[in-house]
Amino acid sequence: MLQRYFNYLQVDRTFLLLVFIFSYFLVISNRVRAGMLSWYTFTPEGPLANFLAALVIFSLVRFWLNRLQTKPQSSAGWPQYLSIAAITLLCYLLFTNGVGLLIASLFGNVARNFNTETLLHSNVNHLVDSVLYAGIYLAYYHYQQAQRYRQQVADYNEQLAQLKIQQLKAQLNPHFVFNSLNTLDELIAVDGRQASDYLNAFAQLYRLSLQHAELQLVPLSQELEFARQYFRLMQQRLGEGYQLTITNEPLAPGYLLPPFSLQLLLENALLHNSGSLEVSITLQHDYLQVSNPLQPKPHKALGNGVGLANLSKQWLFLTGKNIDINQDGQQFTVRLPLIREQSHV
Repeated sequence: MLQRYFNYLQVDRTFLLLVFIFSYFLVISNRVRAGMLSWYTFTPEGPLANFLAALVIFSLVRFWLNRLQTKPQSSAGWPQYLSIAAITLLCYLLFTNGVGLLIASLFGNVARNFNTETLLHSNVNHLVDSVLYAGIYLAYYHYQQAQRYRQQVADYNEQLAQLKIQQLKAQLNPHFVFNSLNTLDELIAVDGRQASDYLNAFAQLYRLSLQHAELQLVPLSQELEFARQYFRLMQQRLGEGYQLTITNEPLAPGYLLPPFSLQLLLENALLHNSGSLEVSITLQHDYLQVSNPLQPKPHKALGNGVGLANLSKQWLFLTGKNIDINQDGQQFTVRLPLIREQSHV
């Protein structure tokens, strides 16, 4: 039960212990200032009551955070914090006065405990407690959110690094270069013009990959050009039976993608399918769809799905949306939510 309450507040025992210690010294300080220097100064009933009040305030803040925050993964701003603190104050004053009235009614002390002077004094104390402990909880909450955001950034950078390494292995590693040079050697012997075209495509691919190497996002037009160059290179190696179709490209300005995203999807299609294969890239409203017919190779190609998994995590971090992967038995389709240039910070 207690652990469930901790989970609801999203705090740990250390935080609550520090709050209790703070409450204890706060009550002692108030007693000393009031001239109460005796054994009673250090008795725990006052600090305990103050600590329980802090828990009530924490619960109210947590409740309104859950109700008013529209995006759980995003961090609240100061206007929202102030709104939550104000609502918490009103709720806490209603709660404390309601409980006080109930207790006073049970013991017949309503007139004594609810006169103007007593009400003013008690509500000022409640106001100070509410502002103090709501501020402590919101500061702790903001710190947690900042830590979570820093961890997300670190995870994203790690995923991006893994993706870049994976793509560079596919494009720039010795095996890729060896196969490309072998293909070039064969083309030189057969058709010098085709060999020249192949070499130009090979050089263009390297040039584009160097341009993208240090970027987290690139314009969609550049990513489409990279996809063309990569597929042209693979087409000259694998044959004209492999075709790439890009439609609705004029609608593409103003969008961004993580670099090498399309190359990863094209590589995935070529790796797992055989025969004449047509891969299509289509812009659909705010989505980019990459699809190909399912033509599995006789022997299943090696692959553990890490590339698609990392791609999905990047999109979730950048847009709050998941990429859509669909396989219906005849077609394999991946839909990427496009990132608008003006909305990217």
